Amino acid sequence: MDVPEHVVDMAAPKPSRLFSSSARDAGLSLVRNLSVPKPFPDAAFEAQFLEDHCRRFCAFRRASALLALTVWICFLWYDFSFGRESAVLAPVFMQIMVLRLAGIVLLGFVGSLTLRASFATHATSQRVILTGVYGCNVLLVLMVALAPGPYNYTWYFVGLYLVFFFQSGFFYLMSGVALTAAAITFSSVIVMQFTIRILSPEDFYMGMFYLFNVVVIGHGVCVHAERVSRERFAAERALGVLNNELSTANVQLERKNLDLLASEKEQDTKTNALLALKEQQMLAAETASKEKSNFLAAATHDLRQPMHALNLFLQAAAEALHHDDVTEAARLIDESGRSSVILARFLNAVLDLSRLESGRVVPRYHVFDLKIAVLEAAEQLRPLATMHGVELRLRMPQAPVYVRSDAHWLGRAIVNLVSNGIRYADASKKAEPVVIVGVVRSATRTRIDVVDNGIGIASEHWDSIFQPFFQVGNAEQDNDRGLGLGLSIVNAVVSILEEHRIELKSTEGRGSRFSLEMPICGSPLGEAAPRTRGDEAADLQTVPLDGLYVLLVEDDSLVRASTEALLVQWGMLFDSASSFEEFEETLNTIERYPDLIITDFRLRDSKTARDVAMLSAARIGRRCPCLVVTGEPAATIVPLACDHDVLSKPVSPFELRRQIASLISGRQEGETARAC
Repeated sequence: MDVPEHVVDMAAPKPSRLFSSSARDAGLSLVRNLSVPKPFPDAAFEAQFLEDHCRRFCAFRRASALLALTVWICFLWYDFSFGRESAVLAPVFMQIMVLRLAGIVLLGFVGSLTLRASFATHATSQRVILTGVYGCNVLLVLMVALAPGPYNYTWYFVGLYLVFFFQSGFFYLMSGVALTAAAITFSSVIVMQFTIRILSPEDFYMGMFYLFNVVVIGHGVCVHAERVSRERFAAERALGVLNNELSTANVQLERKNLDLLASEKEQDTKTNALLALKEQQMLAAETASKEKSNFLAAATHDLRQPMHALNLFLQAAAEALHHDDVTEAARLIDESGRSSVILARFLNAVLDLSRLESGRVVPRYHVFDLKIAVLEAAEQLRPLATMHGVELRLRMPQAPVYVRSDAHWLGRAIVNLVSNGIRYADASKKAEPVVIVGVVRSATRTRIDVVDNGIGIASEHWDSIFQPFFQVGNAEQDNDRGLGLGLSIVNAVVSILEEHRIELKSTEGRGSRFSLEMPICGSPLGEAAPRTRGDEAADLQTVPLDGLYVLLVEDDSLVRASTEALLVQWGMLFDSASSFEEFEETLNTIERYPDLIITDFRLRDSKTARDVAMLSAARIGRRCPCLVVTGEPAATIVPLACDHDVLSKPVSPFELRRQIASLISGRQEGETARAC
């Protein structure tokens, strides 16, 4: 295939154009090889290069100085061997020898300087080398001036070539410094030639021609060596930077790998911990389930006893009434009441323990006198102590002992501890059974000590007695000896009260001491203490309830019917409602203000006692006392829109009457104060 002609012209340039391009490249290369390399723009970087260049060629420069001394000595031997036999050199022989010896001294001095540690620095090495170069040039020029022709040119002028050779090829001077030294020497020879005519014209022009070529060639060598050194230094530094960056990257990568390994290890640890926690939770759940099952089984067993007795007593009373035996029926009804009291007490204890252990109980802290709580517990339990033949003694300081605690639950704990000491009195001892309740005060804390001289507790039972239904020395499960829940409730109460703790010391057969400890608080100013019991409870039983008007809201028909029957026996008037809607209709038809509202907490259709209280306040136009009777612990912390109190089912008739009287008395006192 033939190639077009214009394509051939484009592929093959013309010879004239190729020649001019080559000539231009050659010229540029020559200029570059003869141009002094520019220093690095960064002065610090330039200084580092000079020091590195000096250290790199320090050993070679020392060897070159020793080589120059050896060459100079060889020329001395040559002059001494042939110069003394020459009749032409005889007149200046001694002067030549003196100059040769001076050169040996100069180069020996320079050689000694090169052996010092300071020669490794750029400034020192440059001064030492230039001292030797300039000294040798001066001595050689003097020899040229002293020696007659043609020896001054053939023997001594050529020595300048060797000096420039050493200067450019062995000492690795910077090209600018070497060029300056050569220019000074070259100019000095020209000046001396035109002033004192040290050479013949033919030798001068010939010598200067060769000397110029030696200077140019030596300068090119210096330029090339310096440029190579600079490029290598820059490349090494760049490589060093890259190596540092690579090392840093490697370190970071290694750190990340270690972090990753640590993270994986931590993740494995967390996973193992979660698995262990899950296993522990499963074991805890299984244990709790077993304990709850055991608790329910024990509670069901103990609950059946008074319930069974209650059913039998009621049936027997019905049979007695059928046979017109009123006296026996009354006795059997009294026994039924005793069974119902035991049943209510048991249910309350079980519910209290359940509420405490479930975490639903939120303590209501007040500042009050601990002595009052102890006195109330003692007065409440004196009939029980008298029944068991136990002497109840109190040991308390004269001054008030203020503490910050929940008066209700702390009182329950005190009552349980004291009743526990009374019930486990040892009647077989000669000494009279005694229970001592004392309040002991220290600088920052106080404690209630309940000490008895009863049967005592063996050390192996100290942990078990705080478990539900565990009783020491009551294998026959006599209800008069307790239900086995008192100390469990005490332990649960102490666990929810801040900075409260309980201690036990006991000796089997000699008695026990329970210590309930808590921090002392300051003055009770600014905090209202809860209502106290004691003599107030007895006084409230005498408050007349005849003619009082009550609104009853209860969705359970059995509870509503029993409450209505009790209200009738107390002489109270009432309207009852089985739902919130029925209560609303009742409010539209009443003809007098109610003295009290008795309601369950949770009603049908998601209504609560709060809705009842708010509706009554809106319809009646004033606040009305409200008594909430419920089986839900949450009701005790639900705010109501009226004066209120809460009773937890089951409620004894005694407690119900006392609470009704308390609310009615409080309202009457408030109305009297407003009237005044």
